[in-house]
Amino acid sequence: MLKLNNYDFEFEELFEDAPMFIEVRLADINNHLASQKDKKDAARILSGEYQELAYAYYVLENYKEAKLYLKKATPFAYLSGFDPELKNVFGDWNIQHRINLVILFGDVATKQKLKTVGWSLPTDNIIHQACYLYDHLLIKIGTGQVLSQSEILTALTEAKNTKDKDVQQYILPLIEAINALTMEEQALWQASIEKVITWHKDACKFGDYKEDIQGTMSLNALTMAKLGKDIHSWECTTDSLYLPLYLINE
Repeated sequence: MLKLNNYDFEFEELFEDAPMFIEVRLADINNHLASQKDKKDAARILSGEYQELAYAYYVLENYKEAKLYLKKATPFAYLSGFDPELKNVFGDWNIQHRINLVILFGDVATKQKLKTVGWSLPTDNIIHQACYLYDHLLIKIGTGQVLSQSEILTALTEAKNTKDKDVQQYILPLIEAINALTMEEQALWQASIEKVITWHKDACKFGDYKEDIQGTMSLNALTMAKLGKDIHSWECTTDSLYLPLYLINE
């Protein structure tokens, strides 16, 4: 069993209860008589249940099942984060794993919907403008859109000027990785992923991910690795349990 952080999966209860929760919520999603609130709740809960199962299987080193459940989580991650009728309003930080799931595991149709949905957040839900700018860059590059150097530069400048340790050590390297992808600078891309994983490790030991299920793996770093592979045929060389590169290999 992998030791990644202090999140308690309560495996026995999870594996016993999850099938029932999933069955009930799938029925809500597929029931045309269900209220919009029930469908909205179902999308969010299904995304969470499938992700928790995926991360639990990863910790238990059942890598095939982990990948299977991440794929199952993806359509509901889109619905709960971006669908005009079913989305919940998240913040600039906690929307990221939903974006990443679509980029990593979404089918062509789901990625196209993410590309054209016109996502935005109300001002009150934006903690750091740099993070919000990164979210938009991530959606664009992850769905095959061309980024202008000016929008990347705006995000880089905002991140560098933000007096927050997590922005400096995590969001800035992610923006730098995107910049490296557009500039075809493989060394910068690789170094940026290394910085992201270093931050992630520290967050799992001492920070916000110490008891958070999202600490199980770095989806942001994994997405950067996938984009490098897909766009330039680069192979990420970072060796970390938080970066399961097998997930981006067919």
